[in-house]
Amino acid sequence: MQPTSFIHAAPTAPGRSAAAAIAAATVISTVFVALDRSGGGHTPAEILAGIAGLATLKAVVHGVAIASVCAYGFGFATLAGRLGLRRPHVLAGLVVYLFGCAAMIGATIFDGFVIPHVAIDALSSPDRVGFAYNLVRNLGLVVNDLAKLGWVLQAVGTLAWSLALVRLSGAARRVGTVGVLSSALVCVLIALSDTRMPMSALLAVLLAQMLWNLSAAALLARQRPLANVVP
Repeated sequence: MQPTSFIHAAPTAPGRSAAAAIAAATVISTVFVALDRSGGGHTPAEILAGIAGLATLKAVVHGVAIASVCAYGFGFATLAGRLGLRRPHVLAGLVVYLFGCAAMIGATIFDGFVIPHVAIDALSSPDRVGFAYNLVRNLGLVVNDLAKLGWVLQAVGTLAWSLALVRLSGAARRVGTVGVLSSALVCVLIALSDTRMPMSALLAVLLAQMLWNLSAAALLARQRPLANVVP
């Protein structure tokens, strides 16, 4: 049996770049998510006006989110490559994870661009307010479902790589353990949540993902070879 290439190779430039991409995306996206807010209001017209007033902020926040998801795709594709794309579960994990990224980008486009544009358009004609309000509510459900799908698919991809990492020793095993726990927590939280996730569950999902992301980034950035492992 031969050890995987991930174990013996010192970090390459792509590995360090991937680590930087994952870490930067995690920190920057967290900051910008904290900047996002709802418009408030009580009547449909007030709610739509509040959303329309935040259109620029939401475009910036969600534009950063899309860039962050792309950075995750690059970073974790590099991780999968170092684990060995000839290993079926590693390759399957990458495919599933990238589908999760696509779902997250879809949710981000609706939430950050489509919904504000619908609100802006409705304000130009009072006759459209009722229809636009109901449309925005329904689009909110689409955003919620796409985000849940994205999180679950990303968690499944993470689990596939983590099961490979826990077969290693040292730091790789510890990172793999973080990945297993993170994936399990994300899936449980989403399975137990209602149609609209409560803020506590949402924050727990983001925290679980943050711990995995930063752990994986640290592993990719290591300057020492990892311990041997069977393929």
